[in-house]
Amino acid sequence: MFESRPTRGFYIAGLSADYMDVVKEVSFIQSPLEGGAIVHYKGLYYAIGSALTGWNPNPNKYATAPSLSGPWTEFKDIAPPATNTYSSQSTMLIKVEGSKSTTVIYMGDQWKPRTQWDSRYLWMPVEIGDGKLWLPEPKPRKLNIKTGEWQTL
Repeated sequence: MFESRPTRGFYIAGLSADYMDVVKEVSFIQSPLEGGAIVHYKGLYYAIGSALTGWNPNPNKYATAPSLSGPWTEFKDIAPPATNTYSSQSTMLIKVEGSKSTTVIYMGDQWKPRTQWDSRYLWMPVEIGDGKLWLPEPKPRKLNIKTGEWQTL
C-alpha cells in the first residue's frame, strides 16, 4: 500500500521480487491520505490512513473491503476527532494471533517537529470487528502474546 499525492489516494499493488517496481495494481482507494496500513481480520480488510497535515496530527480514518480489490467503504474516524488520534499518525497495524484471541495493535507516530529526538510511538490494541475499528483512549495495557488477550492495567 502506498500513497499517491498526484492522484490523491492509496494504491494497493503487487511488487516485483526486488520491491523496486509495481507489477500489478490491485486497487486504488480515492482518498487524500498518507500513513497507510492494512490488516485482514475476520473476513474483512481494514485500511487506515492519516490526512495530509505534515507533522501535525489529525483525525485518522479507516475503511473496509471484502477483498484488497474492493469495493472500499467510505472512510470513518478511528478515534474521537478532537483527540487528533491521540496526537498520532497511523504507521502500522500488527495482528497478534494467540491461542484464545486475536488482537490488532495500532502503531502511530507521535511527531514532535521542534524536538524530533523526543518523538514517540503510540502502540494500542484496537477494538475491531463487524466492519468497525476504534482506537480507545490510551491507557497502560498488557498483552499476552501467547493467548492474544490484552487487559487494561
